[in-house]
Amino acid sequence: MTKKNSLSINNIGDLFFEFQSKLQFFERKFLKEYGIIDVTPNEVKVLYIIGISNIKSMSEIADKLKITHGTLSITVNSLVKKGFVIRTRNNQDRRIIILYLTKKSLDVIKHYGLFYYELINQLIKELDEDKAIILNEILEKLNSIIETNFYEGIENYEEINE
Repeated sequence: MTKKNSLSINNIGDLFFEFQSKLQFFERKFLKEYGIIDVTPNEVKVLYIIGISNIKSMSEIADKLKITHGTLSITVNSLVKKGFVIRTRNNQDRRIIILYLTKKSLDVIKHYGLFYYELINQLIKELDEDKAIILNEILEKLNSIIETNFYEGIENYEEINE
């Protein structure tokens, strides 16, 4: 690996990590500023997935969010107690648990959607059309890579910095 490539990888890695950290911080801050204090950002993500998609079963939601069924169960239990979600069993197959949003959750989802819409809108405003297309391609490629076993065979971190 060349020094230039290493510098670029380190810089992109640092920027990516910084963005992830800031995003989590500002998600919490945004929710708090809009008076949405009784749900966590992770709970909001579950509500959002239920709200924007036709996905209603616990299994499908866990798969979409890439979390375990146990983690989702804990989150859903909390959302049910707080009055954001109704949990029912499928009439044809009682093993399948179906989730529905309550009216209480609609405002939360609306604000969360606006947060992400405005974040992306501001970014797109800053880019010319060619760069926006490239950004879209980069994010598609990043999503494809993350779904592979790209990390298999990584043996030793010190080799990266040589």
